[in-house]
Amino acid sequence: MTVSKRACAGLSPGRALKERFQHSPIAAVHNRGLAHMTGTALSPNDAAQKAQQARAIRECLDRYIPECQPVALLQFPFDFNVGNHMMWVAAMDYLKQRNAPIAYTAHGHNLDLQQMIRAVGDGTILFSGGVTVSRLWPRHAEVKRIVAEACPNNRLVSLPSTMLFADDEDRREASTIFGNHRNAVLLARDPVSAESARNVFPGNVHVETVHDSALLLPPQPRHAAPDHDVIWLARDDMEGVGSLAPSDVEVFDWTHDDPAAMRVLFPGRFFSRVRRLAPTLRSIANRQIAGSYDRFARYVLASGNRRLDTGKVLVTDRMHPHILCALRSQHSVLLPDRFGKNRAVYEYTGRNYSTVHWADTHEEALEIARTVARSTPV
Repeated sequence: MTVSKRACAGLSPGRALKERFQHSPIAAVHNRGLAHMTGTALSPNDAAQKAQQARAIRECLDRYIPECQPVALLQFPFDFNVGNHMMWVAAMDYLKQRNAPIAYTAHGHNLDLQQMIRAVGDGTILFSGGVTVSRLWPRHAEVKRIVAEACPNNRLVSLPSTMLFADDEDRREASTIFGNHRNAVLLARDPVSAESARNVFPGNVHVETVHDSALLLPPQPRHAAPDHDVIWLARDDMEGVGSLAPSDVEVFDWTHDDPAAMRVLFPGRFFSRVRRLAPTLRSIANRQIAGSYDRFARYVLASGNRRLDTGKVLVTDRMHPHILCALRSQHSVLLPDRFGKNRAVYEYTGRNYSTVHWADTHEEALEIARTVARSTPV
């Protein structure tokens, strides 16, 4: 939902938003559907928007991932970034529906090329989405490079990602990732990324635009009443703009440490060693690893939902939380990141959701968030 400057001339963003909110169907949806706190109902328009986007993603993936054929899925996000695990869970669910068995999966540090080649045969090799073709997160680009060189006859599909680059040197380096590979597909999660990728990669790399794969997830639940009107998820890495969040709201980032989650991941770590040391057990080990990664990803996603339960309205400069909020019918205010990723995805995917708002500054974000929180009976 955006606020037209012409329609609301002379009003602050918060005042204009309040007037539109109070007289819209959104308020009725919140009054009727969210008071019980045990589930989430998207408004009819949001549900239709989500269904259309999910359908477009499935149709796109179907063109490149054959039904009932084995795949390799790289790279498992060995972290606690909820957005990364939203994409992983979405990919796992899609592959299950596609009846495409995961013959091999790995993260960036337990990948064994020869094991993968034996397991997947001539099947498709998938790379999880994110920011994965630049030196900003270099291990992703490095894995793509070595896989492209080792697997010239497999189709390579990079799941929906942002194609952003630090500078011209980064662009030149990225342009060689796939070498002369003739069956590499880059899925861009917004048109800006697609144009950037087409300008960087040679013609043998096919680029297509489609929404972020997290939109394949079903609506997500809210299980508890909020403790705060506004919560503020502020990233603290190279993609953040570095501005300080307000001192009078609940500020957090995704956790960097969760011992309980690591216990969920233990079978995957154990069977990773089995896969390496016991060749006769590799098929069993691959299935166990995939299952462990899936459980870990769902654990992290559930923890993200619980964290968002603590507030009525989320303000964030991370991209995926605004998608997670849209799936929860929870209001969010999205801020710019350092490289323009958030704005590009917002314009392509998020802006037509009634619960998604954009702010250029922290001050504007806080005003919008507080206005929405006052009007949201949750």
